[in-house]
Amino acid sequence: MQRVCKAARAWMAALVAVSGAATVSGCALDPVGLAVGAASSVSGSEASMTADVASAYRGTDCPTLEALLKAYNDPLPTLSGSERQAQMIHITAVRQLMAEQRCPAAGSAAAAGAGSASAPTGTAGPGTAGPAAAPAAAREPQGAMGAAVSPLTAQLAQTVGLEVPRGLLVTALMPGKAAELSGIRGGDVILEVRGVAVDDAVQMRRVLGAVPSGQSVLVKLWRARELRELIVGPITSTTPALPPGAAYADAPVLPAAPVRERFCVAQAIGSGLFASGLHSPLFTVRNDGSEAESAKLATAFLEAARKAQPGYWLAPHPRPTCTRDSKVCTSASADSDVLMILCETDRETGAEIYESLRRDKPLTELPWSPSAP
Repeated sequence: MQRVCKAARAWMAALVAVSGAATVSGCALDPVGLAVGAASSVSGSEASMTADVASAYRGTDCPTLEALLKAYNDPLPTLSGSERQAQMIHITAVRQLMAEQRCPAAGSAAAAGAGSASAPTGTAGPGTAGPAAAPAAAREPQGAMGAAVSPLTAQLAQTVGLEVPRGLLVTALMPGKAAELSGIRGGDVILEVRGVAVDDAVQMRRVLGAVPSGQSVLVKLWRARELRELIVGPITSTTPALPPGAAYADAPVLPAAPVRERFCVAQAIGSGLFASGLHSPLFTVRNDGSEAESAKLATAFLEAARKAQPGYWLAPHPRPTCTRDSKVCTSASADSDVLMILCETDRETGAEIYESLRRDKPLTELPWSPSAP
């Protein structure tokens, strides 16, 4: 994060003075949740991923950890492949923390976590005390969108700009599943699903389970210090799918974003003590300002930067994360190179941003526009 901070100084003044979209805290400039999103999307070994997940749970008390472990264990019999692997990472992380904290239930809970997926936990018959509650829970509707989540700690809530800890932090996405396909990102905080506030994974699975399998749901989430709405689907659910041609009564609809003219500047800032960077001239595009459109611009500019400075911009970048109005879109590589797209719907404001960047000595102007070959 220190290297990101150093690189950020080159465009901090322009961003704060002109667009007012950034949040500055000491040295940190994280206008669109860059640090949290980047940390959540970094891939690694299973041990590394377990350590990352464990850090998100650290500070959670023993009763909550025990409840989380049960919540992750219960659906194991219904999961397979990558879904089961992602679930086991959370189970392992929680078990490690319970052992560290010497939680009273650590031994029995750990044994449950290590159980085979061939049979559900708690299979006692009717009238049996204790585990008899498990079959009843298993009969409740269950649904999934392909996102691993964890409770939001007070420290993380402060980091992402939420006044109080609420919702569920997305810690991992399963490739090809509804969450990833619909635009949910690592580092997002899911606040509501189908209008229901969600604070634990069990509750979210129940809410999703009430929806016919294959349908979509409206999800409210917190990203880049702003409230967002996404239509997420097709989810998987224990509620049977609708017959062909049948309409889902609660099918969500979001109004299409208006297509308008936008005046933009792209820039790439390198990391390191003597880092420099490139910026584009002011260019005009006409689009809906979506993250998908901004990602196209960012990819095209990064490719131009690589051609202009061979061997310099090598590290891959994740898809940019944008503010809700897409005025600021950022992406940080594993090497802490920062890629940005700054757009305004007012030409004069866009020109002011460009002039601020043009006056910045470490930045070199790269002749480029979206229409350039």
